[in-house]
Amino acid sequence: MPDNLYLETGEVKAYAIRRVNPFLGVLQVIETQGGRAVSSNGVVWEIELRTERSGMWGSLNQHIKEAVYYRFGLWSANEGLVNRPLAPHLDRDPLIAQCDILIKCIEERLQHIPFKLIDNRELWLFDKDKHQPLALLASQKHGDKALSPEPKYWKSCLGANGVASQYRYPRATQLENLVERKASTNITKYWISREADGSGTLEHSGEIVSENDLPGFLLSESWPDDESLSLVNDYIAWIAPSLLSLQNLAAAQRQRLESNLNVQAVSIEHHWHLYPDIVDEKKLKAARVQCRMQQA
Repeated sequence: MPDNLYLETGEVKAYAIRRVNPFLGVLQVIETQGGRAVSSNGVVWEIELRTERSGMWGSLNQHIKEAVYYRFGLWSANEGLVNRPLAPHLDRDPLIAQCDILIKCIEERLQHIPFKLIDNRELWLFDKDKHQPLALLASQKHGDKALSPEPKYWKSCLGANGVASQYRYPRATQLENLVERKASTNITKYWISREADGSGTLEHSGEIVSENDLPGFLLSESWPDDESLSLVNDYIAWIAPSLLSLQNLAAAQRQRLESNLNVQAVSIEHHWHLYPDIVDEKKLKAARVQCRMQQA
């Protein structure tokens, strides 16, 4: 067996992290010493195997071996494995064996999704007037490598049209400008460590931020005028299918989001498998039917 492959001997970790700035839902991750599987919907999993890559021929660092993740293929319970073509320098048989171990790890844990969110370090943009958390810029696990550079600006969506799981919010530019004005040009952002009770601790000062001051939908709903509040509420309704994948939401918050699933029902199939709780099954079923009709 080639020495560029990590054998499966370590502990299996299963956890979830948020896709933020813009918020696009929750990633499920199954991690082993030899690889990882990542899913944004709990159905299709990207298989990444961990190998060692040496420095290239002629490189001053060719004696240094670096651990990297190789994208091996996609797996789902219905379709099985669809693997990518292997690079010529990789030995196929050991990688297939490693992939089989990772797939078994997925199969053993499918009934337990969604996994627990562990990205408890949060980078918040603060507003210039009330000095309160305004919008979530980033999140990561404790012990992760520091972000470089750190994000400064909040985004409501990606690209000109958005992504398949969340189309572009129609008034994205207007909303982003609103948030930017409230933050001001003198940007203030702080890392907050979330506690088990939902509160947070400012890492630079040790000051406690109450759970009520940390926006449950990751964007503040405290605005001085009805027009601004209406724009923010409209956006929250637009991304309701993805927001429902958040954990620790109150029943009233879930009920509010479920009432808005019809606003962008086309994205429901990308997220509903990862909902930790459902208040009204009928609303979810109606949104899924609407989604299928729109796709047809």
